[in-house]
Amino acid sequence: MSAIREVIRRAAERHGLLLAGVTSAAPLPDARRRMEESAAAGRMARMGWMGGERPALATDPERLAPAARSAVVVAAPYVGAGRAAWDDGHGTLPEPISRALEGTLREPAGLVARYALGGDYHAALRTRLQALADDLAQEGIGLADRPFVDDRPLAERALAARAGIGWIGKNTNVLTHDRAGSWVFLGAILTDADLPIDEPLRTTCGGCTRCLTGCPTGALIAPQTIDARRCISYLTIEHPGALDAWESDALGAWIYGCDVCQEVCPVNADADDDGALRVPLIPLARALLPMSGRAFGRAFAASAMSRAGRHRLLRNVLVVLGNLPLAAVRDDALEVARMATSDHRPEVRAAAERLEERASRA
Repeated sequence: MSAIREVIRRAAERHGLLLAGVTSAAPLPDARRRMEESAAAGRMARMGWMGGERPALATDPERLAPAARSAVVVAAPYVGAGRAAWDDGHGTLPEPISRALEGTLREPAGLVARYALGGDYHAALRTRLQALADDLAQEGIGLADRPFVDDRPLAERALAARAGIGWIGKNTNVLTHDRAGSWVFLGAILTDADLPIDEPLRTTCGGCTRCLTGCPTGALIAPQTIDARRCISYLTIEHPGALDAWESDALGAWIYGCDVCQEVCPVNADADDDGALRVPLIPLARALLPMSGRAFGRAFAASAMSRAGRHRLLRNVLVVLGNLPLAAVRDDALEVARMATSDHRPEVRAAAERLEERASRA
């Protein structure tokens, strides 16, 4: 390892960033082709922003930062104790979630994806990346553009694979050889320095197809190819409006995100993983129902779950309630459903009507 790469690695570790690699700022043509194909085939569902000029922009770092010559790519773990190394909000949850967890009514419970547990990773990771960029500048290792997390148009997974952080698995996630496996956030710094680059890993998934066969909705239609229209993460977070019958059933127990394709991946077998968060649904529904959008924004401001908004999260809670056994809580479920049928959001009312019908039969 060159002296410069060792400086970068150690600086990243100081900021709780598990892995660091360096690659050039050259375009990523294969990633652009994949993104354009997915958009053209409709696999981006209603995420119109993923089409147009975005594939060309996201896969050409020099268009994002004209002075860029190299990219420093990092990975930060988001399961177990590793998250505390960089996320000051580690272990914290929005007050409505915490209140639901403290109640006596434990079931039925919905699932929240692991990445959403803790502070809003965009802000926390961006702060760490900026500190890393400042440290490297002090060491004379170039000047950097603003840090890139996944809320800016950069193909960070393709960049991470080229930087030797890991390889892109059949489930479309970056898989690493570290204990954290694929349970990592990615970030990047584009710098004007010509840095010695790391070589991509030669590892592949081989013949393993556990994610392809394990996806509960068949969203992984081929290796490294996902159809968002069938993806639970998309349905719970990005899908606008009411869910149709198939989409509602597809959620299963997930109210925010989905981790199944990572749960079944053998790369993650030794990860420090406590599992998805189980949130009692009836107490959460009761907390969300009287909330305004503004109150939801305040309560969830420091959480990645703010992305869904009050209307989508409440819709999901009601839908998942209708997916789970209700005999023991039939009266509570009916009360929640009837309260929600007068909600001002049509997607909430539609989910409430479905829940009322299912609870009535319980």
